[in-house]
Amino acid sequence: MDENSILEREKSFVDRLGEKYQYDSNILHLLYVIVPAFIIKYGLEKERMIQNTFENIPILISKEKSKTTKAFYTSTLKKVDKTYQTEKFIVIQNYENIPLIELLDDLVHEMNHAIHSYRNEIHETKNYVYVRTGLTHRIYEKDTLKFVKKQDSYLLEEIINTKQTSDIINIIKKLKPKDSSLETTIYAINQETEESYESNSYFLQSYACREILKNRTFLSTLESLRWSGEVLEISKWFDDIMGKKGSYQKLIQDLNEMESLEIKYGKSRFWKKRILNQIRNLLQEMKNRMEQFNRNVNFR
Repeated sequence: MDENSILEREKSFVDRLGEKYQYDSNILHLLYVIVPAFIIKYGLEKERMIQNTFENIPILISKEKSKTTKAFYTSTLKKVDKTYQTEKFIVIQNYENIPLIELLDDLVHEMNHAIHSYRNEIHETKNYVYVRTGLTHRIYEKDTLKFVKKQDSYLLEEIINTKQTSDIINIIKKLKPKDSSLETTIYAINQETEESYESNSYFLQSYACREILKNRTFLSTLESLRWSGEVLEISKWFDDIMGKKGSYQKLIQDLNEMESLEIKYGKSRFWKKRILNQIRNLLQEMKNRMEQFNRNVNFR
């Protein structure tokens, strides 16, 4: 099935979404191109799972204002009878003032988190409940549902998600709809973006991982395990390729240190040069390890 056929095929589905959640025209017109782009990206065989995610996760417009967070995906853990479930939402903030391309990026980014949390979302141990968002988990006490912590791997999740967000928006930019209103939407998106779109979320961390993100073995394996929810396998797989136990955890630690240094740099009035040198040194260390991973992989 060609891309235009998928675009036409999903229109009635999005119309039903609009009726169910009473989405305004801005959200609706973006969903007309977002839903088909997800299916083109991940394959027609995943259509039902993608549709289920959009059907079951409403997009809410918040009246709250935020200088830092424009949108977020959230899942609230609850216990129903003897089973654990989540109630999920995507929340958009500062909606009245958000430019078109930012709204598109936010919707794609957050829904992509949601889709990659669909399978194997909840994992139970004797004392804890783990709720998955992509590559990472939030951990709760089993008896009280009290939040304990979020795993450190959330930054790698954001990096992979940002890469996929760019891929999906670049699919949207190339769509050729027959519908004139959708044609206008895509024209407006293209007017606000470069020829090839690149999401700037988590820029420094994505920059640090740019070489390994080009490695097809790394990217395809993480994407596959993230889609299926088998993320507990990633650490051993990465360590085996690197030939050293703890290599994956070191990658996670470096990404978190990078974020800490970035925050420290932004807040510091003094010692900026010193912090910048620390960032550069860490970037070089990470680059060296990424290059080692590339050398150890036959298929790149």
